[in-house]
Amino acid sequence: MEKEFGWLSDCLPPAAARAVFRAMERGQVYELRLRAGKPAQLLAAYGRGWLKPDGTFGRPEEAITPTAAQLDETLFRASGRSMQSAMETVCQGFLPLPGGARLGIAGQAALADGHPVSVHTVQGLSFRFPAYIPAAADPLLRAVRFPDSLLIAGKPMSGKTTLLRALAARLAQGMKLAVLDERGELTPLPPPALSADLVTGYPKAAAIELAVRTLSPELLLCDELSPREAEAVLSALQSGVPLVASVHAGSIQELIRRDWVRKLLDAGAFAHIALVASGKVERVVDTDGFSADFGGFSSHRRLLGDGVLDSRPAAGAD
Repeated sequence: MEKEFGWLSDCLPPAAARAVFRAMERGQVYELRLRAGKPAQLLAAYGRGWLKPDGTFGRPEEAITPTAAQLDETLFRASGRSMQSAMETVCQGFLPLPGGARLGIAGQAALADGHPVSVHTVQGLSFRFPAYIPAAADPLLRAVRFPDSLLIAGKPMSGKTTLLRALAARLAQGMKLAVLDERGELTPLPPPALSADLVTGYPKAAAIELAVRTLSPELLLCDELSPREAEAVLSALQSGVPLVASVHAGSIQELIRRDWVRKLLDAGAFAHIALVASGKVERVVDTDGFSADFGGFSSHRRLLGDGVLDSRPAAGAD
């Protein structure tokens, strides 16, 4: 782990870096949260808690407690020591990091004409580390006949990106798969993804159009759809290219209350919806019975499967 995430030594205060590497020796680490003047918090496959210098969990007063100055320095180092060049993504609240990791930023924005132009007074940093669990794709491979289209719904940290990474590895072993990774959370792709074409850095709507036009994929795969991509998804559908994507939603009912999602479902953009929660595929719903005119799914919807993505603790397991 220390070799894979060696860049952490350059970003974090030394005590925090040593603690994280010791925690990684115990098992998969998913998230490190640093808050100015408050105890560091770690989320791992084996639990969550306040991070002590020896890499174990303890009481808040025993945990590493970064200062505001240390958070500023950590963000500066994570930006490649060039905040100016990284400011566009910093103003969106994140920084892409090596190996598919990501840094979330909580701070105060300076505005110009109503738009953030810089971030200062950093209050919190959240390092999210990717997980590659090949078996995570098994429930969906049993339930869905790819290249059918699929929308994966779940709350933040529910396992959506882990599932997408596992699917990319399993599907791109002959299938022409275009992986659209706007924020660098899916890259690098796992080694088994031999027949995947990777499109990174483009806004997703532009990446969808580019991939359909130039790569002749059998299937598109991306994370975190938003209303901005709805028209591009419909355009890909009209070109005969299905899409696997994720979206933030805590339930299928919450998902279909969104007008742009209902529009996509009514147009047949997704053959299935998978609901993910606490690292598990809770169910996969066939959307054949969906109609916005009749308030959503008909009584004939089918539940196709469930399964475990990983062993991360449930959201309330502090």
